[in-house]
Amino acid sequence: MLKLLRKGATSVYVKIFLGIIVIVFVFWGIGSFTSQRKDLVAKVNGVPITFKEYQEYYNFQISRIKQTFGELSEEELAKFQIKEKVLEDLIKFKLLEKEAEDLGIKITPIEINYIISQIPSFQENGRFNFNKYQYILRELKISPEFFEKIIKLDLIIQRLNLILTTPILVSKQEIEDYLGYMNHTMEIIEAQLPLKVCVDQIRFTENDLENYYLAHRDLYKEEEKIKLNYFLLPYKESFQIPEEEIRRYYEQNLDRFREPFKVKLRTIFIAGNNREALKRAEAIKSQIASLEDFSKFGKFQSNWFEEEAFPENIKDLIKKARKGDIIGPLKTSSGFMIIGIEEIKPERFLKFEEVRSQIYKFLKKEKVISKTKEKADQIYKEIIKVNGLSNWAKINNISLKETPWLLKTELAQNFNFNNNLGLITKIFDSPKGEFFGPIETSKGLIFIEIKDKLPQKILQFKECIEKVKKDYLNEKGKEMCEKKIQTLLKQTSFSFSPEFIIKEYKIKRYQLKEKFPPLVFQELLNRGHPGIVEKPLLNKDIFSVFYINKILPSEGDFSEEKIQSFYLEFLKEKRETYFNQWYQNLRKKARLEVYSIWKEI
Repeated sequence: MLKLLRKGATSVYVKIFLGIIVIVFVFWGIGSFTSQRKDLVAKVNGVPITFKEYQEYYNFQISRIKQTFGELSEEELAKFQIKEKVLEDLIKFKLLEKEAEDLGIKITPIEINYIISQIPSFQENGRFNFNKYQYILRELKISPEFFEKIIKLDLIIQRLNLILTTPILVSKQEIEDYLGYMNHTMEIIEAQLPLKVCVDQIRFTENDLENYYLAHRDLYKEEEKIKLNYFLLPYKESFQIPEEEIRRYYEQNLDRFREPFKVKLRTIFIAGNNREALKRAEAIKSQIASLEDFSKFGKFQSNWFEEEAFPENIKDLIKKARKGDIIGPLKTSSGFMIIGIEEIKPERFLKFEEVRSQIYKFLKKEKVISKTKEKADQIYKEIIKVNGLSNWAKINNISLKETPWLLKTELAQNFNFNNNLGLITKIFDSPKGEFFGPIETSKGLIFIEIKDKLPQKILQFKECIEKVKKDYLNEKGKEMCEKKIQTLLKQTSFSFSPEFIIKEYKIKRYQLKEKFPPLVFQELLNRGHPGIVEKPLLNKDIFSVFYINKILPSEGDFSEEKIQSFYLEFLKEKRETYFNQWYQNLRKKARLEVYSIWKEI
């Protein structure tokens, strides 16, 4: 699901092709009663990174990992180095936000809301569904406010990319060189050594395991547990929203229900900014008498565009055009474009009848939440007065619910605290009898009280012997596999023992990405000569050593059609490389201060 959402949220141009916006929303759920820590995690060039920002992004990354790998132990999560990666990402966000500000790049709330409304995952029958939007984010355990930040950062990166890389062009010679390189035929031998082969050769005694346990004792512990009493105040208020209130809201917020000008286009792009490219474009245009003639020049896809997708000069031409018009050739930063106007939808305001039900649901939910908050505030005052949730429940003859013993991860799951790292840590750090609330959940506002606690304890050897055995064999197996591979690499000839599984490939460079995992692909892609790849690679418990037997040059010249088809791909790659190098230089110059709270997290 995350992959799908991110795919829908990382390209403005993808968004504007999709559906028709029904309602541009600016409401982001409800606030939290829990206090937020103001501690600083770090500063980059004097710009603060707060604990709240760190916590939100950390929770987001945890959710992504769990979506992919399921529930993991703290030791398994530690292997992802999430803490370090989260801080580095936040540093990047702060640096890019500042650069965008200096360049005058502004992202408006309307832009963000429009893009979110166009994500297919949040739509039903081509229209944005606010309830579906909330449900999906709740399932992903991320807040709407945080998702809005992610969209904003995507837009900033896109616009920085556009400003910084638009001047970068590629020549025909560069494309031919690139095609020649990517069409090399590589004859590759892969020698695989499964970790299990080495593990099965390890001999050990119980004494070996006990010594390993003593050397790594801190890894074998039972985490702190907690037992809670709790009371849930559900969102159950019932309200009828008067018709005049719904209509008044519509009239006072009319601009939020604006459907922008859209146009459906057929396009042909001719790469290059020289006179030769212009002549090709003019020749193509002369052969296009109607929209159907676009099919003479290859496959095309009609796409919807919103007016803000175009530069001013092209925007004016398109807004003045009529259905069926053929426009061009139009000069762009990297070539010429011929445009066919397939369909036009003028700007309009959605009628009251089209959005009435959405407004009604929103206003009703807002009133329910508001009334529930008022009740929760009153209950919390009473709890404070009698010094405890249990005391309040006893006085009011209310039965509290009780949890079983919970780990930190179980606490987050049971109460849908959205992996709120700060809150969970605070609860576990508090003494028996401490109470908290009201805390926002998807079902209502909850009050909790710590009934009992079990401290963390180091497990005895007999209690964790199976895990010790697994860890011992895994570590010793890796050591043995690495020795076998080093022996192989030192040989003058590339010959293999029967333990190795041999695979042979005859493959083009451009096909490497489809065949091998990212680390292997990058290593092989950059190899310019035959011979052994000295760096062994571990992927899914299999060690691999690669030997490039031959690299054969590409055969023949490339057609004009082939050059055109690779033009945009190569231009994109060249611009991405430039942007990444630009950011790395920016990062190297940045002044970073990391505070003690980060080390304690």
